[in-house]
Amino acid sequence: MQKTQSQWKIADSLFIGCEQQDDRGKPSFIILAGDKAYLQGAQLLQDYPCLTKAETAEITAKIVLFLHRGEHDSVVVDADEFQKSYQSRLLQEQLDETLAPLYRQHPEFDINRVHPPQWQSNRLSFFFVEHNTGLPYYVSYDYPAAGMEQSLFLSGPEHDPGFECRLLASL
Repeated sequence: MQKTQSQWKIADSLFIGCEQQDDRGKPSFIILAGDKAYLQGAQLLQDYPCLTKAETAEITAKIVLFLHRGEHDSVVVDADEFQKSYQSRLLQEQLDETLAPLYRQHPEFDINRVHPPQWQSNRLSFFFVEHNTGLPYYVSYDYPAAGMEQSLFLSGPEHDPGFECRLLASL
């Protein structure tokens, strides 16, 4: 069973994000575009080169993140707003210990590195905020990734060789 989650449009191309469940009830995420379903970003980017343009980096980041994590996490598109929000919450936590600790249980993050989604050569880089913890993560997505030819026969984001995600570095 598929449940439509999100939609993105670039020119005449519509990309629809859907959640489906495998036989064990584990959710997986696909992108429907044209008459095909995509489980990985590499094939989608190959079929839709408009997604590799600098001006579409924000939408591409949202699509890549959806494929790997679903719709709940949010891509940071306004770095200044994220930095202000982070600093405000950090200060609130320092002043009021009754607040649920989102940030104070971690080293202070180097939020000056945060930027909107961008393509640098063949690498998409972006930041997102994890919906449960509020923690910032950095993602780099290399396209075309080494070994892409082999990955086309394997399905699912765990076989997407260009995707790398890690917690934002601390100061």
